[in-house]
Amino acid sequence: MDMKKTQLTTSSKSTAVLVTNQFQCERLIQAGRSVADISKTDLIVLNVQSNEYPANPEAIQYLFNISTQNGAMMNVMYAQDTFKTIVQYIKDNKTAYVVTGMPQTKNSILHRIWKKFAHVTFFTVDENGTLHEVTDKSVYQKTASL
Repeated sequence: MDMKKTQLTTSSKSTAVLVTNQFQCERLIQAGRSVADISKTDLIVLNVQSNEYPANPEAIQYLFNISTQNGAMMNVMYAQDTFKTIVQYIKDNKTAYVVTGMPQTKNSILHRIWKKFAHVTFFTVDENGTLHEVTDKSVYQKTASL
């Protein structure tokens, strides 16, 4: 009997979409799909949960549905240290592009993640779904609406 080894084939690079609020994720995942299509990379959606908030099965199902509709592999991880978990994930998955929402404060975890990776291109997506490349990783944040 000829046994062939089956392997999951993936491109060597990936585009990761980092989501926190699952019910607000659609515009981020759609923007990530655009980046993945242009860059010819795999699309991965990552949601890191901590014990700070109780798990919401409806939110996870919604995230799964939106991920599936956009041809993305979804990962939900549970960790105490969100920063460390995301950094390790980016390293382990040969991530070339990362798509996120807009940082809400100067102390946002996103600023720390951006500074950690010189070889990764980061994008933010505003409330209108517009994609912005992060070029100045030290000062980029959401501006207050007047």
